[in-house]
Amino acid sequence: MRRNLALIALTCMLLRAADWPTVGGSPQRDGWAKSETAFTKDNVKGLELLYKFKAGSAPSTPMVLGRLITYLGFKEMLVFADSSDSAYSLDADLNRAIWKAHFSTEPVKTPAVIPEGCRDLMPVPIAMAGSSTAVVARTSRPAPGAVATPVRRPARGGEFFAVSSDGYLHIVNPSTGEDRAPAMQFVPPNSKVSALNISDNVVYAATLDGCGGKADSMYALDLASDANKVVAQPAQGGSIVGSEGSAIGQDGFVYAQARNLNGGNDAVFALQPKTLAVNDYFLTKTKITELGPGATPVIFNWAGSEVIAAGGSDGRLFLLDPKAMKVPLFESEPIAAGGFHNAFASWEDPEKLRWLYASSAAGVIGFRVEDRSGKPVLTKVWASAALASASAPVIANGVVFVLASNGLNALDASTGKMLYNSGRAITSPARGGLAIANRRIYFSTQDNNVYCFGFLAEQPQLTGK
Repeated sequence: MRRNLALIALTCMLLRAADWPTVGGSPQRDGWAKSETAFTKDNVKGLELLYKFKAGSAPSTPMVLGRLITYLGFKEMLVFADSSDSAYSLDADLNRAIWKAHFSTEPVKTPAVIPEGCRDLMPVPIAMAGSSTAVVARTSRPAPGAVATPVRRPARGGEFFAVSSDGYLHIVNPSTGEDRAPAMQFVPPNSKVSALNISDNVVYAATLDGCGGKADSMYALDLASDANKVVAQPAQGGSIVGSEGSAIGQDGFVYAQARNLNGGNDAVFALQPKTLAVNDYFLTKTKITELGPGATPVIFNWAGSEVIAAGGSDGRLFLLDPKAMKVPLFESEPIAAGGFHNAFASWEDPEKLRWLYASSAAGVIGFRVEDRSGKPVLTKVWASAALASASAPVIANGVVFVLASNGLNALDASTGKMLYNSGRAITSPARGGLAIANRRIYFSTQDNNVYCFGFLAEQPQLTGK
């Protein structure tokens, strides 16, 4: 009887497997693991280290493909890449390698002078199309005798996309790690590429810190077009900020923030899909004296419409209407000294209240989005205890997870109360952001490890019991 119940439970898990396909969990970069209900404010204090895996060099933020049918059966894949142009796929249930692939790269000439911000090894960015809000219900097989369609777009099985150090875009077969199509030149060699974003068969990338000898730019490549034409949009003489590059609205428009020393402004740009032509923009009118950290904008739904949240370098927050950006819907007073870092996150709680979370030099701040005469306003509800080097927050079922210099933290999403800290379980500072899917939490560290946290009692395959 117990065996039958276990098989039924396993089957249900397989039929309802969630993905974490991109940094921030979705093209909107909202950081909301919407289908993840395993973690609660009561049980999160019982989190434990399940395992860690050593990569060959600096690993990226991990991604999760909730279910793949292989010759070994159903597999949940944990996928990441490192700074040596290699990608890895692990069986997320067993901490066993499924494959390791090394991207074939073109010879790249190292520049005589390397800018300060480009000297650290950068992991290869990797992502797939989709959203953490989507749950895989089942997988269909092609009809007998059906002719396979040439790979010109993300496959239903969940192709991964990666940009190697020579600037080429690779379309990665999730079953083998091999290229499914010839690699295509996408960004300049030696570029520092922030998180990829994917929408409507178009892959977007933002380059940072002037690496590769080119100005910071947004790049787009339409995989559904036979032309394989790459479009670039310079960051208007400035530097793109935010660890997650760009956010994409439901209409496909791309939003990125740039900081311009010469013009003295933070600016949020709305770029047209595929062409990256500037459609609209918002200037914060902040006097900027140095290029510091900044946060990728986030897009969320409020009162039936999309709203953009962005931050100025002086610590102000802005809410913008994507259809009319020049005049903000809301503008706060300076809240966070030194501005906001990495990326924002947002969710809607069970009472249908919308929340926004932001990381600053001091820690995480929680805001509630409220209605004032039909317009959204932000009300600061809480500020966390000091959390140095806080990552972009991620939300699951009323719990905010954030990486900081003290490890992995879990906060009450309504009050900011500390619910959990990983303590000495993590032996090196974190690198990148968090991924949450199927009762587990993943992240990378600077000693080249990928960590997995969860509830060990629910993982008998890892204990041998």
